[in-house]
Amino acid sequence: MMNNIADMMTMLQQIKADPIGMLSKRFNLPQGISKNPQELLQYLLNSGQVSQGQIDQAMQMKKFFMK
Repeated sequence: MMNNIADMMTMLQQIKADPIGMLSKRFNLPQGISKNPQELLQYLLNSGQVSQGQIDQAMQMKKFFMK
């Protein structure tokens, strides 16, 4: 369990340092895409790469980790 938390914290730091680069490892993002988080999420949702449920879950995790 401790390793999972450490992995999640490492991933959080990577996302903060280079959000587009980190997301590009998992998702198909076009070159020159906006760095605006809302626009990124909307693109991923519109392109079918994530569901609204996944976005909602990520937002809950953000609230938990950003306390």
